[in-house]
Amino acid sequence: MNSADTGARREIPFASLVAFEATARLGNLSRAADELNLTQSAISQRVLKLEAHVGQRLFLRHGHGVKLTGAGELLLATTRETLQRLQAGFDRIAPYKNKASLLLACPADAAHGWLLPRLGRLRAEHDGLEVWLMPEREITAIDRIDVDLVVSRRPLHRADVECVPLLEDESVALAGPRWAEKLARSPWPKLLEKAPILFLEREPEWGGLLAAPALKDLHIQRAATIQDERLLLDAVLHEQGIARLPRVLAADAMARGAAVALPQVPPAPRERLWLMRSRLTPRTPLANQAFDWLLAEAAVSID
Repeated sequence: MNSADTGARREIPFASLVAFEATARLGNLSRAADELNLTQSAISQRVLKLEAHVGQRLFLRHGHGVKLTGAGELLLATTRETLQRLQAGFDRIAPYKNKASLLLACPADAAHGWLLPRLGRLRAEHDGLEVWLMPEREITAIDRIDVDLVVSRRPLHRADVECVPLLEDESVALAGPRWAEKLARSPWPKLLEKAPILFLEREPEWGGLLAAPALKDLHIQRAATIQDERLLLDAVLHEQGIARLPRVLAADAMARGAAVALPQVPPAPRERLWLMRSRLTPRTPLANQAFDWLLAEAAVSID
């Protein structure tokens, strides 16, 4: 076997795998040919090519159809899994070619409390708009194929990226309406003794606020420690106690009156949210329109 033959053998015959899977699933070359809009001879040739590639028979004649050999059964399991994963990948990227889609990366807290409650208005302004909302990730560049706009606390200052401030944020002490009413006349820090305290796992002392020497003699009731900020907010909404959370996460709940920022507790600044887009021609004109729309929305206070 020469080097050219070796190279050809290493190339996986994808079309043959498709024909093989259809034949195995339908148990018949003719049915596989009908499904794939090919001739029965073409299906047979592709199966033979795959058998030559693996060096083993994959089917045995069985009445008017075919039956898998042991090797065929092993290969079929892998082939089905591979084709299913490929189809899932094709399905996921299909909207990328849709010029009425918007690919937007955003941190979970900002998406949950600020962005999602506003997306309906954006879609109302652009009939047929499909929004792909993705978790914001560490970025070093904006690839216009992967994402149209990025909201992030990590600004990307590059010549090919437009990066502008979107929202200021701070950590605030939140309570449900009932607890807020009970604590309305309780001064800081005594109110900490009058309500159950909820904690985020990565901020066991409310970002160091509760570690102050002046608070060491307080009798604080630690009600729950929760890993996820959104679950922590849910605990506040269910009147389980008070918690310290990003204002941007609680913006929608506060606007609805479902959560109240306790004015007695000093807030703490958090990293600003930035809005970014590529300076190159966008994948869709909607990217620039949504960029301007988000800035206009952010200009309104999130009290």
